[in-house]
Amino acid sequence: MKACLEQKRQPLPNYQSKNLFQTLRQSAKTHGYRSVLWFGIIRWKDHHFNQWASRCAWNRLRIRLQRWRGVDIGKNVHIGPGCTLDYPYPYFVHIGEGASLAGNDYVLAHSTPMEYHTQCVESFVAPTIIGPHAWVGINVTILPGITIGEGAIVAAGSVVTHDVPPRTLAAGVPARIVKPLAL
Repeated sequence: MKACLEQKRQPLPNYQSKNLFQTLRQSAKTHGYRSVLWFGIIRWKDHHFNQWASRCAWNRLRIRLQRWRGVDIGKNVHIGPGCTLDYPYPYFVHIGEGASLAGNDYVLAHSTPMEYHTQCVESFVAPTIIGPHAWVGINVTILPGITIGEGAIVAAGSVVTHDVPPRTLAAGVPARIVKPLAL
């Protein structure tokens, strides 16, 4: 968790906003053709491990696949089926000990707007942290750079656009603090 907390909001490299062929061409020019092969292997691994994890019937295997991708996951965590953890930047996602993601949740660590919107929306990558013993309901979207505090609950169907303090209930689109929890 310490490494995840030390990461700050960073701009995405310019080549991230281009299509895949432009990215591979630029990488080959800059780093050589072996880097293109390595880039392809990493992208394949991240995509397929995330797909397999989201469709897997066993929580233990879902967690193992996500850890292989680079997601920092604590002990006794439940990740429900259909959860999508950030594709290109899994190492920016931290899930604390005893946390629970119900299912069909999206946890994002980056924002890449379409080229048309680049003047008005920033492109960045930032750590997304789900604290220990937090409970994220079904169909929740957590945007990049958000911290869900220890023991917090995010109600089903919410879109989290701001940090959720510890031991509180957040709900809505966008999610707002509904009440503090007496734990």
